[in-house]
Amino acid sequence: MRKIMSAAVFLAFSAAAVHAYNPPVNGENFYELSSPELLSGASSAAGGAVFSAGPQSMVFNPALTALEQRVALSVSYTALFSAEETNSVAFGSAFQTGILIPYKWGIFSGWVNGTFSGLDEMRLMNSISLKAGIAKEISARLSVGANLNGGVLWGAKPDWLLSGNLGMIYNFGKVGFTDDFRLGVSVLNLGKNFTDSGLVGLDGGSSADVLTVCTVKAGIGATLLSNEVIKLGASLDFTAPLFQNLITDIGLQFVVKDVFRISVAEKINLSESLAGISNYIPSVGISFKFMFDVKNSEYLANNGWSQSEMKISSAYKNMYNSVNAVSAGLDLNLGMQDTEAPVITLFEE
Repeated sequence: MRKIMSAAVFLAFSAAAVHAYNPPVNGENFYELSSPELLSGASSAAGGAVFSAGPQSMVFNPALTALEQRVALSVSYTALFSAEETNSVAFGSAFQTGILIPYKWGIFSGWVNGTFSGLDEMRLMNSISLKAGIAKEISARLSVGANLNGGVLWGAKPDWLLSGNLGMIYNFGKVGFTDDFRLGVSVLNLGKNFTDSGLVGLDGGSSADVLTVCTVKAGIGATLLSNEVIKLGASLDFTAPLFQNLITDIGLQFVVKDVFRISVAEKINLSESLAGISNYIPSVGISFKFMFDVKNSEYLANNGWSQSEMKISSAYKNMYNSVNAVSAGLDLNLGMQDTEAPVITLFEE
């Protein structure tokens, strides 16, 4: 894994010298529009301020799902609307749905994303993307993962993508006054991306890429305060698309009884800031988790799913002053998480 990551970084530096960096507005982050978790999770390669993972985690780091024990389903929708009255198009949308399936040899994830935005301020047009990934826990502290990406884009020039992501996450445990200190590193978009989409770039000319090849991402996350009632965590991530831009993500999360969560995230995209199109209003998300029983289903009982866990979530972000995103989602984890260590008893004959 270390050799692969090093080779990917070397290729990125080599390609940066000849690559014209000019993505469309929000082109580096358009996957994040599709769910509350992505919109308000601070784009964290380390699993967020207070760790959580699901099928959509592949967007940031394919290794994040390695510790998941249960089949998980996710679905969400985001409405995009512009307050600019002169817009020819005032409404857009995005959606995602995914599944996570644990196996003995690894954790499989599948994810489908759709983004439809013809807004003048964020003209990403129409795209459908698919991801399939595998993650594996190497040790109690280290996990790795990889996924394959495919997709099509239309509305300007028809285009397609076929690429891969690599990632790792290492948990240091307790560091100083923090707990659950995690470091996540990923190299994204290794392959052919949307390179001839006909979209308008940040400088007003034709866009070079939607999703930049060899995007390197690194982040940390840790719990700052924890007791039986509350948890408070923070995350900090840096993203370098082909080392020609710097995107900084800062996140805070507050959790009560592992049931109610508030997330606040700020994104600073250097290229967009220099182009004068960014604002610095943070995104806000909330979620509520509850357990439910299904006692009259033999199929669920046989699979250990009679008791399961559901999470409902929502998020809001003001983007580019006149563009607003409102998102709602539902996540279902089948069965209950095993939190007890095995008991080993020795018998003497």
